[in-house]
Amino acid sequence: MKILSQIAAAAVVGTMMLMSEAHATQSLDYTIHQHYISTRAMGMGNAFTAVADDYSAVFYNPAALARRKDGNLHMMVRAAVEADYMGLINDIEGVDQSLSDDDKLAEYIDILDSNLGEHYHLRAPTLGAIWARPGWGVAFIPADLSTDIGIGQTIGPRLNVNAYLDTTLAYSYARDTAWLPKNHRLSVGATMKAIHRVHVGQAIGAADLVSDTEVFDTSDANEGLTVDVDLGFMYNPPIPETGPLSVMQYFKPTFAFVIRNVIDHGFQWNFNFIDDGSGQPPDLQRRFDFGSKFEVPDIWVFDPKVAIDIRDVGHSNWSFQKGLHIGAELYWTMYSWWKGHWAVGLNQGYLTAGVGARLAWFQFDFATYGEEVGVDAAPKESRRYMLELSLDF
Repeated sequence: MKILSQIAAAAVVGTMMLMSEAHATQSLDYTIHQHYISTRAMGMGNAFTAVADDYSAVFYNPAALARRKDGNLHMMVRAAVEADYMGLINDIEGVDQSLSDDDKLAEYIDILDSNLGEHYHLRAPTLGAIWARPGWGVAFIPADLSTDIGIGQTIGPRLNVNAYLDTTLAYSYARDTAWLPKNHRLSVGATMKAIHRVHVGQAIGAADLVSDTEVFDTSDANEGLTVDVDLGFMYNPPIPETGPLSVMQYFKPTFAFVIRNVIDHGFQWNFNFIDDGSGQPPDLQRRFDFGSKFEVPDIWVFDPKVAIDIRDVGHSNWSFQKGLHIGAELYWTMYSWWKGHWAVGLNQGYLTAGVGARLAWFQFDFATYGEEVGVDAAPKESRRYMLELSLDF
């Protein structure tokens, strides 16, 4: 917990320091920012739309809540970091402020030049609780801070900083339907969510860093509140008992479809918590997720599954590579109070791996995954490591 608190403090200080220059220009951002991510899902390549069999169904696919048989209260603290993020922040903060402006400028130029083309990510702290029940769920995420820093060059080297601080309250409701003939199972669900977002997107040059970085200029931030809806569907087709398709009985295929941010009207309500002159953060963007899951017959205590997703279709930065997610998981159960998982996958073309275990009320999850932060012509991997500690009741 002490390590997580130190990372969280460094995240806030580093982000505020990098946002301190009011006249920096708009930054570039080629990523697909996810409002919510699950550590378990990231371990299996974020291919979770048709899986979503835990508390995270509230945000991944609310239709899955119709299939829950019990309740789960998940209270979490989470952090994700790109390995060299803290090194960059320490280098920038470590420049001797007693130097002349010209000498400080030279130091900052050297730091940025030595990191040209690199990308740095920190998502911490993420604090919240999700209560998932058969047919419904409630989530409150009071703080989810995400910071991305890319080092690019226009006239000179620049830090492209994009930071999001979200506070989310959500309610989900789901039911099986009777719309289809017998042996077809279709679950439908919806999540209504209220999101307050503070966002900073700036390109900061070496000359900007020479000025006083101790003061956080709140006029740099945009903020707003939005209310939106996600609609989810989960479908199991009938499998014939004979014929060539009867083999599918062993794989129990599940197909899913989610429309996220159905309304997508932007962060129109600004209560000016940060600054009276703050503008509107970027829209959530309406997105379409397509998912499939195939189960493998249980092996001893293991429940294997494979999933393939095409996610975020409709996002302005979408490409086939950025939308493709593939994962496999071995979920194991020794006792009702002792269970866990191992997972591997591909997230946006990069390898992922994850492990998790629950012992009584305590649970930990760890994942490493690559994120595509470049463009098709110049792909760039950002390798991230995520740790989540939680209490589950």
